[in-house]
Amino acid sequence: MSSTSEVFAAMSEAVAGNGGKSLQRKFKGKVVFVINGDNVYSLDLSSPTDCKVAEGDIFDGKADLQVLCTEEVMGKMINKEIQPQQAFMKGMLKIKGKMNLAMKLTAVLAATRKKLPTSKL
Repeated sequence: MSSTSEVFAAMSEAVAGNGGKSLQRKFKGKVVFVINGDNVYSLDLSSPTDCKVAEGDIFDGKADLQVLCTEEVMGKMINKEIQPQQAFMKGMLKIKGKMNLAMKLTAVLAATRKKLPTSKL
């Protein structure tokens, strides 16, 4: 399983360049991920020219969506063991903000999954 920092490093790669522009057209928003209550990462897909992932809340509490989960749940979503919608329904994932953006998280996770380093086993 990938660590939280590896997942968000892969997400940063996924939103860079043309991949970021493509995701931005689908997503168009600002997301703050809170993992285990203390690891905070920000995803900015609000502008096609400045798509990025950063550590911490770069939006000062003004994100369109806040996603709260454990590292285990994030890992399961990345590894396709559970869909974000299923995790939400089971109470494993908490959402604050625009629900329409939450429904589009699958596209961001799919792009991230492609950039994760693969195991040689």
